[in-house]
Amino acid sequence: MIFGSNWQKACTFIEENKNLMLKTCQENNVDFNFAISAVFPELIRYSVLRDQIEITLLKALYVHYGAEYSNFSVGVFQIKPGCAEEILKHVPKLNEPGFNDHFSYFFQRRSEREKRHEIVRELEDPSMEFYFVVALIRILENKYSREKWKNTDEKLRFYSAAYNAGFLSPEKYIREMMTANLFHTKLTKPKVTYCYSDISSVYFRTLKE
Repeated sequence: MIFGSNWQKACTFIEENKNLMLKTCQENNVDFNFAISAVFPELIRYSVLRDQIEITLLKALYVHYGAEYSNFSVGVFQIKPGCAEEILKHVPKLNEPGFNDHFSYFFQRRSEREKRHEIVRELEDPSMEFYFVVALIRILENKYSREKWKNTDEKLRFYSAAYNAGFLSPEKYIREMMTANLFHTKLTKPKVTYCYSDISSVYFRTLKE
């Protein structure tokens, strides 16, 4: 397999945390296999050591000054604080008690610095970060509710590309990213790269076999 031990580590993480993530999906009407497949490439790419070394200073910059000064991927699902902020803006539009209750801290009268500190704290906790993943899936469901997908695979590839390229990106751009070979796990871009959506699709098929 192309990603070797990194693929297996991603699968191990899912097995070890499946019960909690499955519960979050069930409570918010999201298919677990679909959701975890959409973000599976991030589990391959994630490295605890790299994460800790690279973002210590960046976290401080973000908490003090905001996403315009420092926007970086955090946690096992590699969500950027700026993306988390956008998810939080869209949560009230879903009008669902579960999300409103979970994210209630961010809707209270707190300072922006306190909210940014809480965002980083949640993104560093896999169970809390996965709630952002599920919320993002529901936001996409709401946004593209009238879309006529050819099949589940096309929908998964689109959602996966949206997760990677930005869920607020124009649909045309997201569809272009569905076939873009930009994914890799190296610190610097290697000669050979892969399609993010392809990885999600392959993993989803393994779950059905």
